[in-house]
Amino acid sequence: MSRVRALLATLRIANAPSVVSNVLLGYLIGPLTLIVDWTRFGTVTLPWLVIADLITDWPQAATLAGSGLCLYFSGNLANDWFDRGWDQSKRPERALPSGLFRPSSYLFASIVTSALGIASAFSVGPYCGLCALAVTGLIALYTWLHKRTLWSIIPMGLCRSGLYFLGFMAFFPRPEFGLGTNKLASFALIGTLATGLFAYIAGLTLSARYEGKDNPPPGPIAVSKALLGLPVLAMSCWFFAQFPVAGLIGILPYVVWLVLCLTRFRKPIPKYVSALLAGIPLVDFIAAAPLAIGLPRILWGDYQTILMFPNLMTLLLIPLIAFILGRLLQKVAPAT
Repeated sequence: MSRVRALLATLRIANAPSVVSNVLLGYLIGPLTLIVDWTRFGTVTLPWLVIADLITDWPQAATLAGSGLCLYFSGNLANDWFDRGWDQSKRPERALPSGLFRPSSYLFASIVTSALGIASAFSVGPYCGLCALAVTGLIALYTWLHKRTLWSIIPMGLCRSGLYFLGFMAFFPRPEFGLGTNKLASFALIGTLATGLFAYIAGLTLSARYEGKDNPPPGPIAVSKALLGLPVLAMSCWFFAQFPVAGLIGILPYVVWLVLCLTRFRKPIPKYVSALLAGIPLVDFIAAAPLAIGLPRILWGDYQTILMFPNLMTLLLIPLIAFILGRLLQKVAPAT
């Protein structure tokens, strides 16, 4: 394995698009809490002229996406550094056991990328910075626990779901925050979405942990399947009643891909886990589709005007692009 491909494998580069998708979903939902009251079935609370002024700051969005990527890369570098002894016997093809890089270089790179991710988040706002610090702490906890206990799936899931908050909290200091929906309901909305992503990551991790055994215990396998199904409910529950058709459009790609993962891609285990990892942006799409497709109906009374709101178009397209790009990058370097 070349040094470049080995490094890309360490960074799990194929999963990077899903990190961007997670952060940007949280970020793009932020303005929607300013203009729509979801506690009153999607009632618009601000006039059109105010809505038109809620233009996303794309350099800020890119900074937060970059912060999420830095934190993700840092965690992968730390994970491979911490597991280098185990990889020596179990995964000798990886970069450190094969001698392509020195262990100290991975540790140093992990510290630098972590610091860069935290600093980038703080440059957007103090609450984003605190989210980045929390994610960093969860990464450290998972790195220490994941070979020790099954419960390591909890910090793993929280690391990913924290990316929603990393993007969302960019809007928290704004005086309009919670004007459409009260602040508690705004956090309930993003918290519900984070629960859906947490369940998917936990189910994915649990499946990967047990599916490789000849006689996996039926209890954890059943729990993993239930967790993989939970995003359908968690990601759509705020929006499905208002936008049932758009809600079904959001759910369909996820359900189809999950069925493929559980059937066609089920064996061998690396193929199964890689397919589940590629599906992470489709979790985002469950929420993105009803918002992007259905919200113009509230604002303007038809669906064609989605083209007038670039933020909504971006919200719709990013998860799909991330899914396709992630699957293609798996041909460049393994996702696990």
